[in-house]
Amino acid sequence: MDEVSRQSNSSETNMQAFAKNRNRPRLMFVLGLSPQKIGGIEKFLRHLVTALDAVGWDSVLCFDGPIADEFRKYVSSPNVIIESLDNQAHLGLACAGELWRLLRKHKPQTFVYAFNGVMRCFPWLARIAGCKRVFFNDHSSRPQGQVEAPLNLPRRIVGRILAAPLNAIISVSDFTRRAGNALGIFSARNVVVANGVEIHEVDFLRRAEFRTRYGISNEALVITQVCWMTEVKGVESMLHAAAMLVRKHSKLHFLFVGDGPELPRYREIVKELKVEDAITFTGLLNNPTQVGVFDASDIYCQPSLWQEASGLAVLEAMSVKLPVVASNTGGLPEVVVDGRSGILVPVGGTLEICAALERLLVDSDLRRRLGDAGYRSILNEHRIEDTVRKYVQVFLGL
Repeated sequence: MDEVSRQSNSSETNMQAFAKNRNRPRLMFVLGLSPQKIGGIEKFLRHLVTALDAVGWDSVLCFDGPIADEFRKYVSSPNVIIESLDNQAHLGLACAGELWRLLRKHKPQTFVYAFNGVMRCFPWLARIAGCKRVFFNDHSSRPQGQVEAPLNLPRRIVGRILAAPLNAIISVSDFTRRAGNALGIFSARNVVVANGVEIHEVDFLRRAEFRTRYGISNEALVITQVCWMTEVKGVESMLHAAAMLVRKHSKLHFLFVGDGPELPRYREIVKELKVEDAITFTGLLNNPTQVGVFDASDIYCQPSLWQEASGLAVLEAMSVKLPVVASNTGGLPEVVVDGRSGILVPVGGTLEICAALERLLVDSDLRRRLGDAGYRSILNEHRIEDTVRKYVQVFLGL
């Protein structure tokens, strides 16, 4: 271990020891994810723990898998304790035993879990350990074509038993609320608290620096997608649309930000389509907003195949007045109003994606009008400060 890592770990240990010795109520948030970058969820967590600190609460954040040092530093505070709770997706006795140990160790008054589905033993463990309030935070996207419907009777009975201790479900969109309620297992209320994002002005110096770093011309129109590189995100449809468009527009560039299992295959597709010069894959960026991804872009596209819960990257793009093209599925239509703040396209419709992007490429007034409308909707409905305030009110029973 190098000196910087030793100092970082020592600092975190000291802060956690300080937090453990304070007589303040605690909220434990168990998340079935491994924070490797500073994206929308990570920003939400930092704002949340800051807001909780302001009302006299400490926070215990439990993650599944490796935790990047950059994230640890990002949320580092005397009121924040970070723990590992691995194998949440495949819940067994080991995971349940470790959660029980953490609950007894930290004695939280409020318990929240997210990202691995509602049907877990977590609510009962939390209630038995003395938690006064227990919540499920539903960020769940659904498979392509899945129809909202009740579970079969045996699973519904099991689900009702597992969900019985919940005080409430907090859904990130009306889509997730409807899909969750359709299971037929909730007796607790299901409330919608829309995702929120930070808002900042476009930094033109950062725009120029990012484009220079990746060899993108200052004159190019840049169409961007930020996502985990998997089939469900619709990247392949986007690549084929890109191949059609770059043959018509010489000053056009496509930017794909993120890592994932399909990234090598997507690079091969680009070679097969012979459009390497017009497409950039950045791989994983630790903080896409801070390094200038959205500043350097002109249009944002999210052609998801699965039913997105909400679309934090879409909201981040809208927060800097980017016009958006998105699939008409899941919670995306709640964020992107077709013809007003963006353009919605059918799922998997490469030709429709191409046509929508073409409209934006040739009409700068349309780009500006949609971008301005999207920005206004962020100001009115998706400020991260408002989102966090609502979460705190629900979590603390205010």
